[in-house]
Amino acid sequence: MAKSYFITVRFLQWQGRGKQWRAFGSMGFALREPWKAPGLRFAKQLGSGAGEGFSIWPDFSTYAWFAIWDSPEEAEDFFATSARWKEWRGSAQLEWGWDALPVRGHGSWGGIDLFEGSVLATLEPQDEVAVLTRARIRWSQAPRFWWNVPGASKHLNRLPDLLFSKGVGELPLVEQATLSVWRNAEALDDFAYRSRQHSSMIRKTRDFKWYSEEMFLRMKVLQRWEPSPTFIL
Repeated sequence: MAKSYFITVRFLQWQGRGKQWRAFGSMGFALREPWKAPGLRFAKQLGSGAGEGFSIWPDFSTYAWFAIWDSPEEAEDFFATSARWKEWRGSAQLEWGWDALPVRGHGSWGGIDLFEGSVLATLEPQDEVAVLTRARIRWSQAPRFWWNVPGASKHLNRLPDLLFSKGVGELPLVEQATLSVWRNAEALDDFAYRSRQHSSMIRKTRDFKWYSEEMFLRMKVLQRWEPSPTFIL
């Protein structure tokens, strides 16, 4: 029987060199000990790039957590009771993110089709839309890919309907993703299908075969939080 999965995206930011170093160390721990919880189908702890994330230089202050759940109730229980989450989150100074439902997507992450057989949500004209684009970059193409990234991303902060964007990834240089939020689907489609800069990157992706694996996911945002101070529950 098909299920309607629930998505949670959280960003955490640390201040101070000591706390940032421990947050960076937690990335290695997450690779060795994947996140587990009742109803948690998939979770990735992700680092980010400097600035808006579209950089080979890391942002040691900011990390993301992307998760897919069987139900919102199981996600809520995790955030309220998980000792591991409370320990990680409790040392951060800022938190923001969103909850969402899958609308459509294609591709895989680590060979897994994350939403195969799932019930997909329908977007209304007024709904905010979040997007995940994720790719594993071929080592042979990494220099060419990163050479083209600055020119393709420098205009993003001038788009009035782009509410948030950050480049993130599991591994530097080759395991990369972008998380973004748009005011509505019309604004996203204008960028995705009619933007000269984006069209150029899509063409180069096909011409140079930059990726050995890729995934695209469009999400219906249910609720979203701006950066705010964290506190231990």
